[in-house]
Amino acid sequence: MRVGFPTVLIAVVCLMVLHASCATAQPIEKKLLEYGWDVPTPVYVAENIREMEKRPFDGILMRIPSIGRVFHNQKYDEATIQNELDACKAIEWGTFTDNFIIVYAASTMDWFSDEDWDAVLHNVRLNARAARLARCVGICFDHEPYGDNPWMYTSQKHADSKSFDEYQAIARKRGAQFMQAIESEFPSPVIHTFFQLSYFDALAKELDPQVRDRKLSQAGYGLLPAFLNGMLDVASPGAIITDGNESSYYYTEPLQYFRAFHSMKQTALALVAPENRVKYRTQIQASQALYVDYLFKYWPHATPATHMTEQERAKWFEHNTYWALYTSDRYVWLYSEKMNWWKNENLPPGLEDAVISARRKIAAREGLGFEMTEIIARAKQREAEHLQAILGQMTKTVPRLQAGIRPVIDGKPGEDAWLGETGLDEFAPYAYAREGALTAKTFARVAYDDANLYIAVRCEEPRMAERRIVGTNRDDDVWLGDSVDVFLTPEQSRTPFHHIIINPDNVRWDAIHSPDVALEWHPDYESATSDGPDYWLLELAIPWTSLGMAAPKSGEKLYANICRQRSVGDLTEHSSWSRCVRGFVEPDRFGEWVMQ
Repeated sequence: MRVGFPTVLIAVVCLMVLHASCATAQPIEKKLLEYGWDVPTPVYVAENIREMEKRPFDGILMRIPSIGRVFHNQKYDEATIQNELDACKAIEWGTFTDNFIIVYAASTMDWFSDEDWDAVLHNVRLNARAARLARCVGICFDHEPYGDNPWMYTSQKHADSKSFDEYQAIARKRGAQFMQAIESEFPSPVIHTFFQLSYFDALAKELDPQVRDRKLSQAGYGLLPAFLNGMLDVASPGAIITDGNESSYYYTEPLQYFRAFHSMKQTALALVAPENRVKYRTQIQASQALYVDYLFKYWPHATPATHMTEQERAKWFEHNTYWALYTSDRYVWLYSEKMNWWKNENLPPGLEDAVISARRKIAAREGLGFEMTEIIARAKQREAEHLQAILGQMTKTVPRLQAGIRPVIDGKPGEDAWLGETGLDEFAPYAYAREGALTAKTFARVAYDDANLYIAVRCEEPRMAERRIVGTNRDDDVWLGDSVDVFLTPEQSRTPFHHIIINPDNVRWDAIHSPDVALEWHPDYESATSDGPDYWLLELAIPWTSLGMAAPKSGEKLYANICRQRSVGDLTEHSSWSRCVRGFVEPDRFGEWVMQ
């Protein structure tokens, strides 16, 4: 069973008390970094630094064109970037005191190839040298692969012949070499990252090491903890590595920041080798993130900001800037896409003033002076009213099977007579999805009798051989790949609700969601899957007793949804019977099933 809300709340309250007591001691200076699609080159910075430093930051991330993808298996030629290296030396920093050269994990290397890694380490040293010449404080390493994923075990070149343990060992070795390469050019650096073990918060809470390792072996960033342990193995006493907690992009309340701080400082230790835990505690810094596009309605999908006024959005950004700074060890990084700080293009109204106000209050050790609870609640209510107006309430009558008809749960629902009943409507994409967001259809049928609820799902798939299927054991992270979700509750309040996820290999994950936590739930139900030439099928028979209820009578209701995550190649699509907004776990969007 996962740790429940009261336990976490107690830990967070203790942490808040700790921070309050520390506030009376000498404060740590907090630093705000800028990064985004407007990331400049050293040449640009050298020419424009005086204007750039008028912005309310303490530092920036710079990129060296054509050499940033350090996991490349070919050596970059230093001569091709000589103008950028000259610019690094020419930058005259003033108020921007904490600056970085950014490198990326987009990969063409083989972890087990010494030849590939000779090139990787050359590329790392070249970027570290540029950072030293520019008098930066260190390197920023963006783990996100933007292409072939070096962190996912199952996608590695030798995954069929080498175990996950072997890959963890080589990733740890390479992490040590990576760190040594940086420090050979730049002793005692700050290595800023957008996330580290904060990414694994839920997995780190798994108490069984074998289960944890099995889940890591299936995770998209499963080799990252081993790589970090390698970095810690050899890091000099003066080196610092930050965990940027990218998840804080989406926070709405202070408690989330405190929980994340606790996770980075304490929960994450489960993924740190015992011999590195002292180093982790002293040399890993908790950082937080800010995402302009999400908080200012520039994001392509709906957010609470979509239904706020300009003034409310600016207030939200000030709120998040304040609490991000408050709960970081030192660094907060601000990220944007559809704007440019340096060319003064498309800056949202109120953004810069919000940053300045939050920074002033932190520096003066003042309280923020307001909460976002009511503003967020009003925005969500406006969105709910908007969605109700455009989407309405999905309702379907669930047929009762004739006596003597009991489907055979074998993954071949086409053979069952009950499928002659009317099915659910074709699945639809997220409410704010672009036109043509789905390229494969999904259909489902539902029926019931006195013993069970029966569900059949047909997932059309023109790219069967490319499916990404995750999980081999019950409660593995099947949702990371191709899968179908089923949500059920008899409660009009929509909570608690039962949640089942099944992948095409019939591997199950199931839980009961209460308002605050997902609890383990291992009901006794039948499921089966099968593959066709251009589709896969799922059948379920769920006993009413496993849902904690008696067989429903005619006219009674279930609140339910069926959703599909389609994962093929580098494509992911989301669809559902009752249309969701931005994720499947949305009980407010459950439709009604009325029993015939």
